[in-house]
Amino acid sequence: MDIRNVKTFVRVAELKSFTKAAEKLNYVQSTVTAQIKQLEKELGYSLFDRIGKRISLTVMGESFLTIAYELLHVTEKAENLNANSNDIRAVLRVGVSESLLISVFKDLIPEFKQKFKNVDLRIRSGHTVDLLEQLRQNDLDLLFVAKARNTDPDLKCYYARKEESVFVSSPTYEDMNGNNINIENIFKQNFIVTEREGMYYFYLTKLAAEHNAAIKDWIEVDNVLVIIELVKRGMGIAFLPEYLLSNEIKSGNLKKLNISASTDTYFSQILCHKDRWVTPFMEELINMLRAKRPERD
Repeated sequence: MDIRNVKTFVRVAELKSFTKAAEKLNYVQSTVTAQIKQLEKELGYSLFDRIGKRISLTVMGESFLTIAYELLHVTEKAENLNANSNDIRAVLRVGVSESLLISVFKDLIPEFKQKFKNVDLRIRSGHTVDLLEQLRQNDLDLLFVAKARNTDPDLKCYYARKEESVFVSSPTYEDMNGNNINIENIFKQNFIVTEREGMYYFYLTKLAAEHNAAIKDWIEVDNVLVIIELVKRGMGIAFLPEYLLSNEIKSGNLKKLNISASTDTYFSQILCHKDRWVTPFMEELINMLRAKRPERD
């Protein structure tokens, strides 16, 4: 049922005239006549009695008029839903890698909830591979991860920012206080590393292999906050994304080791399944991230 035909029917019923309804709707009269005939055909009954030059609602027409008003009211609510998106009641499921949740995403949560009080925000953290599979299986609506640029044809990227990983130590770490800090010297140090399945461990071992080195006396910890704390205590050095460490470096709790070594390029990205409609509140969350950390190549 075409809602335009319903609107035309209501206007004719209110004005009791096809001609006046056509003028009000900016139609030619033949269009109004055709729309009413189409609506009557779909409904299976006549809406108007046409006696001479006068028209009046049939008994069925009077009953349908009440329904027509309800249809137009519901349609108006549907059409205004986007404009009133702050009032939407919904659930938003977001997957976020641990490092981005700690350093970036957590700061977006208060602002988002302030604007969308009726949206239940459900955040899942985990390994990138697991989160990607959950996104593909429709168990997540959005995914915010750091990885190589997306090439999956089933996933669409809505935000991408080139990131960098850096070596850090405590300011007093004894083997890193001299001037002889180079890539060969780095791999003679004790390392505190992320889990072996993680991207940063992969990049670190790849970099070591390129320089015919191996990671020495490492401690493996599946929690970046614990790694940072151990590095601050002088237990060793770490290789982690700079966005995660910037505040600690700025405050002097960690020392960035300026090593000239090229590593694989990766991006923090917001991904969504290509077939999923991006709702107004999903779009606003993406815009909040862009405002906080602009995209860059």
